[in-house]
Amino acid sequence: MGRPPVPTHLKRDKRLVVMLTDDEMEMLASAARGAGAATLSDWVRDLLLTAAKA
Repeated sequence: MGRPPVPTHLKRDKRLVVMLTDDEMEMLASAARGAGAATLSDWVRDLLLTAAKA
């Protein structure tokens, strides 16, 4: 038995590709860990959406 399907309006199926150096990736990963984010992707998404709404 798997998890229930995600409702269509909440499904995230689009990608945004950002190229980073190793140092940049580690800097972002460290910041996400420090912020207590579940994943780097969650942390980056939250930051980008907050900035877009400003």
